[in-house]
Amino acid sequence: MTRVDEINAQIAKLEAERENAIQAERANVLAKMKADIKLYGFKTSDFKGILLTRAKRGTKAKKDPLAPKRPYNKKAK
Repeated sequence: MTRVDEINAQIAKLEAERENAIQAERANVLAKMKADIKLYGFKTSDFKGILLTRAKRGTKAKKDPLAPKRPYNKKAK
């Protein structure tokens, strides 16, 4: 096994470990959020305004501010 193969194996192992850690932390965060929602008495209607405004924004990528406003097409004479 070459050094590159060893490194690739380590990367694969660490990526799997990272995924497991993310899933565990995500579960903890969700449990804490649920507990806080219950503690402070939030209802689903409290979040409807927030969720609607996010839906209106959409997920389209923002335009690059440095991009030209219109394409430059000079016709050859």
